[in-house]
Amino acid sequence: MKVEKNEVYAVGRNYSFSQKHAAAVCKFIRGRTIPEAIALLERVQSKRTAVPMKGEIPHRRGNIERGRYPVKASYYIIKLLKSLKGNAAAKSLDEDSLVIKMAKADRGETPMRIGRMGRRGKSTHVTLVGEGKEVMRKEKKPSTKEKKEKKEKHEHKTAEEEVKEMRERPVHTKAEELEAKEISHETHERGILRKQEKEMRDD
Repeated sequence: MKVEKNEVYAVGRNYSFSQKHAAAVCKFIRGRTIPEAIALLERVQSKRTAVPMKGEIPHRRGNIERGRYPVKASYYIIKLLKSLKGNAAAKSLDEDSLVIKMAKADRGETPMRIGRMGRRGKSTHVTLVGEGKEVMRKEKKPSTKEKKEKKEKHEHKTAEEEVKEMRERPVHTKAEELEAKEISHETHERGILRKQEKEMRDD
């Protein structure tokens, strides 16, 4: 299925409930937001709100709305709505303002029921498409601790770079060159004296 950048979809296949009930529920939730649709279908499950349906509806006693209560279809379509909500979050769309743009029920595969010759089982495909707005993600501001660690790391790195530069810096003036030679000569003499002392101790 081809969808736009600001759209998401969810498909449920081979649900074992009536296509007529599924089509009525789809029409009932079309054009609503996901939280609103879930709240309505939960009322249908508890038989407090009826889903309008075409055809002959039997008369019943009491204060009952005109329609039926497709409990099973409502249960599975609520699960599909939650899946659609998760897809919207993964696509960085606003979940609460996502509107159900399309909801349809198609005839699914028709398996034969075991033990009942010639009777087909119910199977329905349900497709939901939601349209929403992209959410602008806020940049996470670094905490005080992270700022402090970054500053210490930068200072440590700067000190290391300065030492490295001092070591690698060439001697430009004659005085500095003589001083460097004297230091090198003294170091060499100290090394010779230490070596002689060690030989005397070994003897």
